[in-house]
Amino acid sequence: MPDPIAGLGERLLRAGISPSRTARYTAELTEHLADITDELIAGGMQPARAHAEALSRLGDPEILAAAMLGQPRLRSLSSRLPVLVWLALPLAAELGVIALLAVLLVAAGRQGLAPTAPQMVDLLLALAPLGIAWSIGVSALRRRAGFAWPVGGMLATLLAATALDLAIGSDAVAISLGGPAPGVLALYALVTIAPFLLLHRHLRVR
Repeated sequence: MPDPIAGLGERLLRAGISPSRTARYTAELTEHLADITDELIAGGMQPARAHAEALSRLGDPEILAAAMLGQPRLRSLSSRLPVLVWLALPLAAELGVIALLAVLLVAAGRQGLAPTAPQMVDLLLALAPLGIAWSIGVSALRRRAGFAWPVGGMLATLLAATALDLAIGSDAVAISLGGPAPGVLALYALVTIAPFLLLHRHLRVR
């Protein structure tokens, strides 16, 4: 028999209630259900019947869900402002990483470490968008979010990563924007967006 409280938690997540509030609410319901069940068993009722009776006393899942869904303030920021969470913040994080690497690269050049610094920067620049894209995907899966905004954010992050170019000088770094590299973009998408879509489909149809 499916767990109605777990089903309620899935519904709340997909409706935009934050994972922390959903977990807290379902934990309270689970504890209350256990207390009712124990009380009924102590009164002589068989465990299976006691559990069914406790579920009945706990209340209609529709009413339990409405208690949360009727409070807009409980909805997560990603549900209320998806363009900020899934698009603007990841792009800002990527630009922040690039700016930090540029500063470190200039500092390394002034310390006589320039011959090795570019290789390290290239590696970090290659890994940073993967980390950001996967962070978007993991957060979206955890929140049971729809796929459109997260995929848009992941794609924007990967496009920016393949289009930005760092020109390294002796004591300065120039950042320019060119055309995205299709081969690199396809590889990035293969290891981030494709797995996300598969996992997303699995969780949504489960």
